[in-house]
Amino acid sequence: MADWFPETTKFFFGDDEAPKPSHHLPARDAASDGGGALHLDVKSLSIRELRRSISDAGLGHSDCLERSELEARFEEARSREYTGPCPSPDGARAVEIAGLRCCVLGSPNPELVVVIYHGYYAPASELVPLAQVLEARLHEGGHAVQFVLPQCGESAWFNLDFSSYVMAVLQGEAEKARVVRATPGGVEEMRASQSSFVAALRERTGLPTSALCLCGFSQGAMVALDVALHLDETCAGVVVLSGFVMAVERWAERLASRHRGIRVLQLHGLQDNTIPFYTANWLCDLLKTNGARVMFIPHSGGHEFGPPHVFSSLLSFLTSLAPSAPMS
Repeated sequence: MADWFPETTKFFFGDDEAPKPSHHLPARDAASDGGGALHLDVKSLSIRELRRSISDAGLGHSDCLERSELEARFEEARSREYTGPCPSPDGARAVEIAGLRCCVLGSPNPELVVVIYHGYYAPASELVPLAQVLEARLHEGGHAVQFVLPQCGESAWFNLDFSSYVMAVLQGEAEKARVVRATPGGVEEMRASQSSFVAALRERTGLPTSALCLCGFSQGAMVALDVALHLDETCAGVVVLSGFVMAVERWAERLASRHRGIRVLQLHGLQDNTIPFYTANWLCDLLKTNGARVMFIPHSGGHEFGPPHVFSSLLSFLTSLAPSAPMS
């Protein structure tokens, strides 16, 4: 089973046990898999999505007359290991933007750009299948959307000392509050880098900040929210997947003074053992108290994308941000 979010395993077991790079097609449903698999059952994919995924893997499907044959070919395609920066030249393009390697897919003339930041010690490529399915559904709905998945130059976007969080929990509420309110090392450098990245993305697409949606998983969710709050203008929206709170005073100040009304979709697993669910309430309270418009959706999973209805919530949120565009 492909592990879509290896930082969960890395957190508990260290580098040697971290999973290998994932396959480049949507993983089968894995409700019983605690490793963080993407919950996309092959049965939930449309005929078009099956054909597209098979083609992206370099296989043909013209001889597949029944859906069962397409599903079998899909499984064959999914079994192919992928090691490059993007899954295929047809499904995604490898592009360098402001010094960051990115996987780019979707409309070449978008009206909305969705940036997805990967998690701690994770490749951007593992989020390509999610972007592919979202883009296909949005395209079917008449929306011109481009997905950009940047890969940070190091193993993480900024420094994270997990042991400090563990110790804080053991030392009581005061220490726990001190640790979560702090700004981790490397965040200032990340902000500067991402400011340049967003500026280059705007120039590349010709779109204003209001046509950008910043998303992220785990540490990537912290990046997405921090970057959004430090932009001069308010972006279209932010998606926080299993995120965590940090720099509390700074975030509160930026929200209240510059980004009141910013739209945020927050998703978090009730069984999350990496970033406990109770911390999601801290973040939600911080956002709402300081003027953000938050849609907070708990789900039954752990440190992972979540069950199928989570995908529907994410798709609905992005659809609400995307202007309708004529179908090509």
